[in-house]
Amino acid sequence: MRVSSFMMSQASIDNILKQQSDLLRAQSQLSSGKKILSPSDDPVATRKILDLNDVISTFEQFQRNSDTAGFSLSLEESVLTSATDLLQRARELAVQGLNDPTGGIGRDKIASEIRQIQDQLLSLANTQDSDGQYIFGGFNSTNIPFSGDGAGNFTFAGDQGQKLLQVSSTRQIAAGDSGYGIFMRLPGTTANAFDTLYDLATSLDANAPTQASLNDIDAIMQNIQTTRASVGARQNAVDNQKTVNGDVIFSSKEILSSTQDIDISEAVIELNKRLTGLQAAQQTYTKIQGLSLFNFL
Repeated sequence: MRVSSFMMSQASIDNILKQQSDLLRAQSQLSSGKKILSPSDDPVATRKILDLNDVISTFEQFQRNSDTAGFSLSLEESVLTSATDLLQRARELAVQGLNDPTGGIGRDKIASEIRQIQDQLLSLANTQDSDGQYIFGGFNSTNIPFSGDGAGNFTFAGDQGQKLLQVSSTRQIAAGDSGYGIFMRLPGTTANAFDTLYDLATSLDANAPTQASLNDIDAIMQNIQTTRASVGARQNAVDNQKTVNGDVIFSSKEILSSTQDIDISEAVIELNKRLTGLQAAQQTYTKIQGLSLFNFL
């Protein structure tokens, strides 16, 4: 085959363009830290990267949901602990009132403290979270759930809904509880928590306390304790699920890194190799430009 000066020059130019392309790719890989710069580089690996990113994104959302559930349950536990402390004090006062040998004057003072406890309990039942949502309102969390008219009538304006958060692909956790089941519906009694305290204070003012008030307080405390046990179980479930989710995220990120990330030291070597190749191609082209076919005769 006859080889012309033009053909040798064109081949040299093609080689330079290829070396430039290879160098540009090596530079892009090094600057981005990624092996695959476009889907056409490796369609199979690209699909794997997309799938891994989807898994990571999904489980990171599960983690955010778990954090939200954990914060909500922690707040509820704190409020219920405070409510238990208040009711324990109310019980002590009820026992004192039932056994008060000083009669009406001493019981008047006890009644006054009971009313303060009732107000504090009502305030706790209307606790808001950091977003201003009433934690015991059920789904209706933007309106004050509990109120009293000052005459012993207490109402609940929320609902019995329970907010569920997805913490895994197959698991939801209740991030709170409706206050209706905690403060308004007491198993084995016809009273609610606020009625009980109001009636106790009224009976103490009348110098006629009864054992029934003490029994109702015990029922309230047992009801709250049952809810606290449920909250604790859910907190443990959230913590365990977060560990599982974290493991999935960690392993997925490791696989993703091995699939798409470059080895920096290898990338630097490759870049230098491509730079040397380009320089050699350019030098070859320069020499060819100074030659003619007579140099080969």
